Amino acid sequence: MKTRAATAAGALLATAGLLATTASPAEAVTRRTICAQSVWVRDAPAGHAIAILYNGESFDYDHSAYHNGYQWAYGFAYGGENVWGWLPYEYLC
Repeated sequence: MKTRAATAAGALLATAGLLATTASPAEAVTRRTICAQSVWVRDAPAGHAIAILYNGESFDYDHSAYHNGYQWAYGFAYGGENVWGWLPYEYLC
């Protein structure tokens, strides 16, 4: 009986620890606006264009990375395509 209770308690603690360290995307992003006239959203930093955003449209910024000396922002692009992708950080307001 003690073994079963100890196993259940251990599983509960492991699950609680996993949930405490997992953040949902909604908690990690910050809504930003496009400052440029237009900017391509890409599948990777300096990668293939997958969408375009125009001045005043929204981008949910999640995180950034540097590639060849340029800072790239990753997030969700709101516009015609509504996709996750990368764009140059400098184009965010």
